[in-house]
Amino acid sequence: MSVEPILGLLAAKADALVRRDASSLAALIHPSFLYANVGGQVFDKAGYIDAYCTSGRVVFLSQKTSDLRAADFEGFTVANVTLDDRYLADGQTVEARYRSLCVFSVTATGDLRWAAGQTMAWP
Repeated sequence: MSVEPILGLLAAKADALVRRDASSLAALIHPSFLYANVGGQVFDKAGYIDAYCTSGRVVFLSQKTSDLRAADFEGFTVANVTLDDRYLADGQTVEARYRSLCVFSVTATGDLRWAAGQTMAWP
């Protein structure tokens, strides 16, 4: 698979996070989604949308992707990407770089859904 569909999904995810658009974000995420953040907290789909989109605990100002690498497997794709995030947390603006491992399910029509992820600190 070309990296273009992955970049498209990640751009749509970033846009939904910045706009705090839970329905657009939900449409990109697989129902059985599982995610571990840099602090080790684990979220399902509803928990991720709450924590990073609707609760206001974290408010994304921007998220940029770079250095995407991907590998295809039967029925899913794994990608590793650098994320440059700018967000508000606890009243402070945070600018940080992360490395994220993302797993995408591939539907019968070839569409991607974000199925799992783990983010780690990156210098």
